Amino acid sequence: MKSLFLVIFGAILGWGITGFFTKGFETDYLFILIIGIVIGHSLGRKKEKQEYTEST
Repeated sequence: MKSLFLVIFGAILGWGITGFFTKGFETDYLFILIIGIVIGHSLGRKKEKQEYTEST
């Protein structure tokens, strides 16, 4: 869970730095990225648990 928060924090930080230099704070891409990270993380954990239970 800590890694998920660090990845989201990194995405927000990168968005802020990029927006500062380009003067364009587009929030659409940030929200799409964060939603994709959360969905990918939840699917990965589900698959990881499923493989663990099948192997035992």
